[in-house]
Amino acid sequence: MGKIIELKNIYKSFDDAEVITNLNLEINENEFVTLLGPSGCGKTTVLRMIGGFEDPDSGEIILNGETINEIPPYYRPINTVFQRYALFPHLNVFENIAYGLKNYNRIFEEIKSNVRKSYDQEKKDIREKLNNKETTAEEKKELKHRLKEIKAEIKEKTSAEKHKLYEEKLEDIEFRYDKLDAKLEAKIEALEKDEERVALAEEKLEALEEKLAKLKAEAKTRKDKAKINQKYTKEKEKLERIAYGYDIDELYKLQKQYYKQRKDEEKSAKSLMMSPHHIEQAVNDILKMVNLEGYGDRKVDKLSGGEMQRVAIARALVNKPKILLLDEPLAALDLKLRQNMQYELKEMQKESKVTFIYVTHDQEEALTMSDKIVVFDHGIIQQIGTPESIYNEPNNRFVANFIGESNIIRSVFKGDKIVEIFGSDFKCVDDNFAKGEVVDVVIRPEDFDIVELEEAKIIGVVDSIIFKGVFYEICAMVQGQELIIHKYEQFEVGDKIGLSVDPYEIHIMKVDPNEKI
Repeated sequence: MGKIIELKNIYKSFDDAEVITNLNLEINENEFVTLLGPSGCGKTTVLRMIGGFEDPDSGEIILNGETINEIPPYYRPINTVFQRYALFPHLNVFENIAYGLKNYNRIFEEIKSNVRKSYDQEKKDIREKLNNKETTAEEKKELKHRLKEIKAEIKEKTSAEKHKLYEEKLEDIEFRYDKLDAKLEAKIEALEKDEERVALAEEKLEALEEKLAKLKAEAKTRKDKAKINQKYTKEKEKLERIAYGYDIDELYKLQKQYYKQRKDEEKSAKSLMMSPHHIEQAVNDILKMVNLEGYGDRKVDKLSGGEMQRVAIARALVNKPKILLLDEPLAALDLKLRQNMQYELKEMQKESKVTFIYVTHDQEEALTMSDKIVVFDHGIIQQIGTPESIYNEPNNRFVANFIGESNIIRSVFKGDKIVEIFGSDFKCVDDNFAKGEVVDVVIRPEDFDIVELEEAKIIGVVDSIIFKGVFYEICAMVQGQELIIHKYEQFEVGDKIGLSVDPYEIHIMKVDPNEKI
């Protein structure tokens, strides 16, 4: 998987308040990446900058090797799915999905992008020189003139590349349809000459009709007659197609259909747009992918929330963008439907092979769907990693608290993979801390083991217990700190419980002296 988009040294402010600080992020092709964080942390701003709806104050957004800061949203090979769907109420499902195919020329935009890329570095060098105080007025004048030349050259080369592609498309259309025509002509000619085949079909048809007449005369009920018709319908239709020349008529109809399709493709080729029959095929294919096969004629206001969301996703995917941006698209759905859509979205991403960049504050969504999670807080990336690494090995107190439930205990690293927790020594797997260093230990609620009091290194007193369906959530006080424990066993408030934890369940973090506890 190669890198598809890169954000380099991105800063963004609103009303003098900095919301994104020195953001550096790389996203690979075919990845499902989730930007995760609390409301107001900057994740949606990042999404909007990638889509072109916001401009960074500084830094570069690089897509497939091209800096796209100045490329408007409608020219970027990036589509967006919004929380409120944004479907056209006056169009049916098919028309909503087909809208982008009729109004966006993806091939032409790729041509322009490739031409622009060849000038990307020269334009950067010119801008650097223009911003350099040592550049003279005369030199600046020449540089600005060169920028105008580049613009004209890009337009000229793009036009030439477009014409070249148009000629190639015409050649392809001619080759394909000439080949189809030749096959059809040969088939029609062969069928028309085969008189023996027609005579044999007529003979068999006559015999079959006699047989059917006899069987029906012997049938006792209307139901029996219907069964006889049903049994011999396919055989009769097959013989009739040959005897009456229906099969040849169908080939002539197909020939006319191909002729119309050919003219449509030749017409569409001029603008490099898709022809009507290709649009129809593309829409039907995407409807099948999002489990809405047969929904094309339905009005969008007759759809459920989940169905509308699928239509919005289908519309965004049908013209094969490089990247699909999803801004909390499941937030308006009820819990059960939201959970179902999480799995469906992941399957859609795998099948479409489009890079998904997903924004949410819901940890479960992020952990369920993502290949990679980017955790934000106050416009700064706190951690990037797989769902497993983010959950099991948080970088800091914020990540540990935000992703799932955590017990964070101020402890001391003793060296030789030993950490002192609540005054007792525990073996651990971490060894990259100084001897005697004060550290934070993270233990997830499900990772505590309840043991006999005499075997326990930690003894807590049950402060509260709540039944959660699958497990009990136990709150226990240990040396003035509350620990959360998830277990199947039930206890009473006031009970003493012995706790232990395995070495590989202990995760140790550096203590940030500026972090508030």
